[in-house]
Amino acid sequence: MADPSENRRLFEVAGQDPEFRPSPYCWRTRMALAHKRMAFEPVPWRAVEKRRIARSGGGTVPVLVDGARWVRDSWQIAIYLDQTYPSNPLFAGVAGLSHARFLNSWADSFLHPLVFRAVIGEQYPLLSDLDKPAYLERTLKKFGHSVEEMGRDPEIAVSEVSRALEPASSALSLAPFLGGETPDYCDYVIFGTFQWARVASRQTFWEQDSILDRWFSNLLDGFEGRARAQPARSHWP
Repeated sequence: MADPSENRRLFEVAGQDPEFRPSPYCWRTRMALAHKRMAFEPVPWRAVEKRRIARSGGGTVPVLVDGARWVRDSWQIAIYLDQTYPSNPLFAGVAGLSHARFLNSWADSFLHPLVFRAVIGEQYPLLSDLDKPAYLERTLKKFGHSVEEMGRDPEIAVSEVSRALEPASSALSLAPFLGGETPDYCDYVIFGTFQWARVASRQTFWEQDSILDRWFSNLLDGFEGRARAQPARSHWP
């Protein structure tokens, strides 16, 4: 039975519609909490609302509020959850922690810029109007290109993402999940990336009924279908 969520909240990026939740990092944390069988109150948050999460020590989400404890950053939240609530571990010992850390860094530094180029054209219109100016500025600072320039050739980016996923497909040919017979945080890191893509874009990165498609569908349907309950991009205007 899930534990009460009265004292547990999760601040998450939301779009102009508060039900639009595209952040890959927040989805990592959502899946980690589901894995732990922990209930929580989802709290929509926009980037201009940094004062609301000031107690976390930073200005980005996800931020988990667990009673009196504020924890920011999806990786730090995962570590906190395993240290504080050891049941249903997210990491299979030191080796599992190391594997997950590698995937976490690889996704952030290599995979996400590719996916960003593939989905930003469809995602940007759904962002909060309050956040759009800062989003434009941050994109230009981070990539040296405007949002429009970054999203100009989504088909090329989709092809690059598909090639980048070949090692994951190979690994999943040996077991249903990156964590083996059951998912662990390695799965949630990569799942978060493609849940972002599913929510923000109509682009597809693998063939229907492929190894990757089955893996992703199993995670969408896991934990009573919590992830699939988030509307896909086709739901939004």
